[in-house]
Amino acid sequence: MSEQQSEKYEETDPRRDVHIEKERRSLYEDLRTKETSPFYEVDLHDLFTFAMSYGRRKAGRVELEGEEHALFGRSSLREEQEGVIEAVAVREERSLDVLQDKRFVYEIAEEFANGGIEKLHGRVFGPEDDALSELTIEVAEEYDSK
Repeated sequence: MSEQQSEKYEETDPRRDVHIEKERRSLYEDLRTKETSPFYEVDLHDLFTFAMSYGRRKAGRVELEGEEHALFGRSSLREEQEGVIEAVAVREERSLDVLQDKRFVYEIAEEFANGGIEKLHGRVFGPEDDALSELTIEVAEEYDSK
């Protein structure tokens, strides 16, 4: 890694909470509270991680606009989820140096989740008959393509 690339990132601490657009809070709630959803009663940090991953593959990064909402405390993330968030940031920036800028690492995750939650909500509650089967097929196809 070049010194110039390393200087691109500040050494920062992440925010205490993981944030979403306030307007998209209802999308998370629908996915967690409607019994027809495959994410019924799933913890917010698990749904966020899935939305981030889904957004990375299906929507790309979408900046948070307008008022932000703290979705959950970052401390509720499991070590594996933190690792996935860091891996997504490294992949996106193509540099391990991004890991020193923890605030930016989580900003990347929030932006992928911001795009992903809308696509995911549309997938689950859209015109498809069986969202769980369709999502399972998508995940399996993605896994098999590696």
